[in-house]
Amino acid sequence: MPASYPLLCAFIGEYKGRQSGNTIRSWLSGIRAWHTINHAPWFGDDEWVQLARISANKEGSKHKRPLRAPVSIEHLLALCRALNISTPFHAAVWALALCAFFGCRRLGELAVTTAAAFDPKYNVLRSASITFRKLRDGSSSASFHIPWTKTTKELGASVVLTARNDTLCPVAALKNHLAVNSSSDHSTSLFTYTTASSQPKILLKHEFLKLCNHIWSSAMLAHILGHSFRIGGAVELLLASVPPEIVAATGGWTSLAFLLYWRRMEEILPMSTSKAYNKSHIDSLAAIFELFRIQNKIPSALIVASDGNLTL
Repeated sequence: MPASYPLLCAFIGEYKGRQSGNTIRSWLSGIRAWHTINHAPWFGDDEWVQLARISANKEGSKHKRPLRAPVSIEHLLALCRALNISTPFHAAVWALALCAFFGCRRLGELAVTTAAAFDPKYNVLRSASITFRKLRDGSSSASFHIPWTKTTKELGASVVLTARNDTLCPVAALKNHLAVNSSSDHSTSLFTYTTASSQPKILLKHEFLKLCNHIWSSAMLAHILGHSFRIGGAVELLLASVPPEIVAATGGWTSLAFLLYWRRMEEILPMSTSKAYNKSHIDSLAAIFELFRIQNKIPSALIVASDGNLTL
């Protein structure tokens, strides 16, 4: 110690093409942490090492997890037609779907994986302070704090929802859920619903996805995963002319991370149905992100170098 830059390059080269870029990045982070603990200089920022990492990202792409198709407006409309949101379970499902989509959040940041895993340290409570605002222009919004995210950890994040004048209004969906499930235990998950026996039951992530995918499969729409809501929500907001800075803030992205996200979107969007996104949509988004890159003075080379280090 310290590990020289040739040694770090050799280490990367040993696993290049055999492991994903993210795996190698994780290993290097561990090595760097060990250097920090021992007050040793770190040569991982050397240009040679960065070039080796770029090469490892490209050759390790075959080890990446399959890309996720996004949830689209078409998915949400199909879900809306199939649900009866006057019933407790469907009201909770509808509210969770729209909060995840228009709040650009990972589903795991809002939903609970198992009842036994529910923990106020990580999961938003029914008793959380939800602020409903009426703005000067006549529009309205809702916001609440979630205690944990994948990137901010215990700092959490704010979920901000803007009302819409259609059936896909996330603010109306949240209000409906709170009204229909008004008897739920306030010490449990925000998306808890009331059962037929008048008992509170946490809406679990897997049962939510099971119902959604059953409905979407019947409608001949793409099977989705939890992260698909965040992807689709970001795309929809951008296509609705919401400034990218606002969308980035909504989803908790830094400027660089948001541009890296677009690199993934370029691959992901064609996986969706032709009705959801056409070439003009994708071209429009490309222009938006290029202007965003220029305004934030982020070199194209930096985006290429950082690709593969993105935390989705």
